[in-house]
Amino acid sequence: MFNFLSRKLLTALAVPLTLLSSVDSQAQQPSIRIGVLAPITGPLATPGAEMLNGMKMFWEQNNYMAAGRKVELVIADTTCNPDQALTQGRRLALQDKVHFIIGPLCGHEGPAVAQVSKETGIPLIMDPAGADTSTKWDRLPTVIRTAVSASQIGHPFGDYLYKELGARNVTFIASDYTWGHEVAGGMVKTFTDQGGKVNKMIWAPLATTDYGASLAAIPPDTDAVIAVVAGVARIRLFEAWYNFGYDKKFKLHGGYWLHEDAIPQIDARAVGLISNTVHYVAGIDTPENKAFVDDYARRYKLLPSWFAESAYTSGMWTKAAIESIKGNVEDRAAFLKAMRTVQVKAPRGPLQLDEYDNPNQNIYISRLQKVKHPILGDQLMNIPVKTYTNVSQFWTYKPDEFLKRGPYKR
Repeated sequence: MFNFLSRKLLTALAVPLTLLSSVDSQAQQPSIRIGVLAPITGPLATPGAEMLNGMKMFWEQNNYMAAGRKVELVIADTTCNPDQALTQGRRLALQDKVHFIIGPLCGHEGPAVAQVSKETGIPLIMDPAGADTSTKWDRLPTVIRTAVSASQIGHPFGDYLYKELGARNVTFIASDYTWGHEVAGGMVKTFTDQGGKVNKMIWAPLATTDYGASLAAIPPDTDAVIAVVAGVARIRLFEAWYNFGYDKKFKLHGGYWLHEDAIPQIDARAVGLISNTVHYVAGIDTPENKAFVDDYARRYKLLPSWFAESAYTSGMWTKAAIESIKGNVEDRAAFLKAMRTVQVKAPRGPLQLDEYDNPNQNIYISRLQKVKHPILGDQLMNIPVKTYTNVSQFWTYKPDEFLKRGPYKR
């Protein structure tokens, strides 16, 4: 009797003990550590905050879990400085032991962080940095871009500028760093291909505080001025343009300018301006984007910029890849293969990686308009006025011919 009862008691206890062991094993499984490089301070701190908002929002929606493993974000400040990005990237890889890195934000930081990936073999999901070279001339097998290549957004705008805005003789005011060079370079190429003329290129450092000298340098026979500026420069240029009365002298078009993160700092003088050529604006009219915009607005009381959407989409993409390999991110080759094969339905629209690890995607020409948002009320919003679908980073040029020409430079 004793043996029979003892066996029954042990059998009854075995089930909860087994379950407890299984749960305990799952709880002890190490978290997936994602390194995030963003400019928390410096001239692009506002876009950096948007980037982190979008990334945190995605993982909060998913309880910081992927394939049954906890996800941990390890965030480092790059200050939009390549040397700092290199140092922080190495720290994430070698000291913090992250499984992969997402970032950085600034175009000229991208190649520096790619060097970390080359040195360590750690996968780099380059988002949102858009240096052309990273998915063209200086490709690495451990680097995949999920955002956009700089000239990829420039090419459609040059076409639009000539064909639909009717410009023929233009002046550019552009931020003097890699992203500005390549975005403006793409615009200039397709604009001059059509027969347009660039009257003058005015390059302004990211830290420019007074745009008076830049505006005074615009040739009087210019029929349109194109802004390709980033960070705090966007607001400084906006104020100088109107305060000095240049709106009464020239047409102004934002080739890359008034994104959603800058909108709270401008006013109704911007209504009606062509504001941007980018792969995402808040006014995209799809169910996926409306859900994304509304959730973002509820959380942060702001419209999401492309920096927020890009980071959010990087979360979608990496989570899908992690789940397709059952959470085994320690297998870097499997993770990179999954990143190249999974598909996501992003707020910005359909995405498909090309053979150079950069997405083909829609590029939107947008205009600033007043709208009544259901959560935020009266708002300025970027509304697409033309969509270039399935745009390649090589535009309509053959890749081998494009690559022979070399990068766009100042």
